[in-house]
Amino acid sequence: MDLKQIALFAWLPFLAADLGGLFGGYLSPFLMKRLRVPLIWSRIAGVVLGALMMLGPACIGLIASPYEAIALFYVGGFAHQMISALVNTLAADVFDPGEVGTIAGFAGMSAWIGGLGFSLMVGALADKIGYTPLFGTLGAFDIIGATLLILLMRGVSRDARPREADAASNAAA
Repeated sequence: MDLKQIALFAWLPFLAADLGGLFGGYLSPFLMKRLRVPLIWSRIAGVVLGALMMLGPACIGLIASPYEAIALFYVGGFAHQMISALVNTLAADVFDPGEVGTIAGFAGMSAWIGGLGFSLMVGALADKIGYTPLFGTLGAFDIIGATLLILLMRGVSRDARPREADAASNAAA
């Protein structure tokens, strides 16, 4: 496959990422309405679905066809953006309105530092161990992240936050 043929399909993962962001936004309301899943857990279910979908791209190093690799990158773009949309929305569901901006800032800073560090690490390791273990590691990170999300969010519900009216009445007492 030459560069021209790759270019015909290389834009598809970016389209998939856009579609994943849209799908992530529609998934929670669908789960809440059709399956009666609570708000927080509808978001978590979407993250888990995205993490499971990321197992496909984790296998990119094991296939020989460039078309299959592009298809797995497509799945990866879709799943990654779906996870991103749901995690960012989950922060607004869990934290008080005055804390959401701070949380989003810390999340963005952490993502930037992690992206920079991982890019440097991939560049250094790809020559030594190849890309296959690196793609596998990326898939494992998504599963680990979804598992941690489930463990950390056990017992948290939207109603677990103190309401502003309750907080004001407690302060007056």
